[in-house]
Amino acid sequence: MYDRRVSAADAEGPDAWCYDAVEPRSWEYPGGGQLTVLRSLELVWLRFDSNPAAFATFVEGEQAFEDFLVGAPAGPLSDAVAADVRAYLRGARTPGRSTWLALDLGAGLGAAAWTLDGVNPDLCELPGPASAGVYGGAAATSRRGIRALVRPGPVAVRVYAFAGHARVEAALALDVVAHQPRRLRVALVDGGPAPAIALTEAAAHRAIDA
Repeated sequence: MYDRRVSAADAEGPDAWCYDAVEPRSWEYPGGGQLTVLRSLELVWLRFDSNPAAFATFVEGEQAFEDFLVGAPAGPLSDAVAADVRAYLRGARTPGRSTWLALDLGAGLGAAAWTLDGVNPDLCELPGPASAGVYGGAAATSRRGIRALVRPGPVAVRVYAFAGHARVEAALALDVVAHQPRRLRVALVDGGPAPAIALTEAAAHRAIDA
């Protein structure tokens, strides 16, 4: 049963369809909640709690496009809104493969984030004030990994990660070709007086139909 679900989700993923036209879009749900489709190939559920004891935005769920399209939503959502979100994703995609990047983390690295041409693909409008802060959520590596849609042409990639208590960063310039996924790897550099990382292109991306 599990293998069938995974296979069904893979058939809805970025190697099976071109999601390049997807742009961030949000839907409200009851209780001050907001569901947003992101170019990180994920959906995020956010709820602002205005109670003075909290006064913060909380992550109520995160889910990859393909897992949402074939399974139950990872966060609170009415059937009508869920259908609307699925219709948006399916209506925006076209036959072919998406243009996307994936990032693998090497051993010894903690939390990581990246920007593509200076933009973090995980960022979105918040249902509450930015000053309230955002709490919760899990690393993308616990789902389908760190990945994002990217536009063809020159792309400046910058990665930020933690090595122990040190925050380190590295950059890489790519020339992205449409519909050709690329996989990058960030790894600790040995031998230096202080922690450092290197960002390189990994082995060729293997599509599900390869």
